[in-house]
Amino acid sequence: METQVPGIAEIFTHWTIDVAWIVLLLGAGFVYLRAFRRVNATMPRVPHPAWKAWAFCAGLVIIAIGVLSPIEYYGNRLLFVDFLGFLLITMWAPPLLLIGSPLTLAFRVSGKPMRATLRRAYRSMPVRVITFPITSWLIFAIGTWVWQFSKLTDVATHNMLVRDVQEFSLVAMALIFWTPALCTDPVRWRPPYPVRGLYVFVEMTHKAFIGAIFLAMTAPYHTEMARNLPAWGPNAMYDQTLAILILWIGGNMVFLLAIGGIIARWMAYEGRQTARIDKQIAKEHEAAVRHKQALEQVFRKTI
Repeated sequence: METQVPGIAEIFTHWTIDVAWIVLLLGAGFVYLRAFRRVNATMPRVPHPAWKAWAFCAGLVIIAIGVLSPIEYYGNRLLFVDFLGFLLITMWAPPLLLIGSPLTLAFRVSGKPMRATLRRAYRSMPVRVITFPITSWLIFAIGTWVWQFSKLTDVATHNMLVRDVQEFSLVAMALIFWTPALCTDPVRWRPPYPVRGLYVFVEMTHKAFIGAIFLAMTAPYHTEMARNLPAWGPNAMYDQTLAILILWIGGNMVFLLAIGGIIARWMAYEGRQTARIDKQIAKEHEAAVRHKQALEQVFRKTI
């Protein structure tokens, strides 16, 4: 059993070489940046915003930190580090990936046949079902519960295949959850802004309820991890409490940022709508004035 607290140098020697994740992350980054450069080179008047590319790349980096850095290694030994990894790949990275608007970029860089294929894909029945807000919320709520608060957490700490399935599915479920909330790409379901805010708030409340349940526990829930804690680590209950607080506080930060962003976009949308309506009213008023003046001229000529 490990008895000595690892130093910084030792901690940073524990990087995970997971070929599947490395290929996926590098491939996604390469394809996105290639499409980004092509669009901005061929359509300079309407470029894909650079800040969206930065957001997408930041999401990939955060996933890499969660699944390849020492967080992955020590997450198999300490619950609070494990939950820090969960926080990164479910709450921080997916919104950034979606903010990058990868589907919009794909539409802009593709030819007509590929655009038709993409359109059929995101309008297909399976995609419509899983991105329906109630379905996407249930997938995320149930899926994260199963992976984070069941015995599968213990299994994943010593089974590489289960660990990969866990991480891949958590990222996928998080992307599904955030899609109707952010609506940064063409999607079938585009809830009104108040509904989007409520959607995120409900999940924030749900996560707070789960957190409260675990904070009220008097014995470790993940018993296998508790038995195998390194000697230099915290005691099992402190480890569990710290894990829940990291997931709870870190997740709430993202939820509040998302709600703030939704409200800001709602206000901007209402401002544009108001300006559009005012402009239309002004045009109608101007047309009415011209019509009245024309009638007055005709009337004078008649007299």
